Amino acid sequence: MENAKTESAVKNRFIVTVAVFSLLGVGFLSGMIVDRIRFDEARSGLLARLEENTQRVHQRLIAIERGESSEGSIPGAKEK
Repeated sequence: MENAKTESAVKNRFIVTVAVFSLLGVGFLSGMIVDRIRFDEARSGLLARLEENTQRVHQRLIAIERGESSEGSIPGAKEK
């Protein structure tokens, strides 16, 4: 009888331990997913601004290369 109670207590403790670790694992992974989603939102906004600025600089450099810029040529460059 005593042996059955001990086995039952061990089984219950094992089940509780597995359940606790499962909940901790799910909570940890959920936190990671939420963090990734928030990080990706901030990253997307930053990348959009970076792409816009890159396009603006590229257009300005093309205008300078063609001589269409009112800011003058690049210092040190030889004119043809």
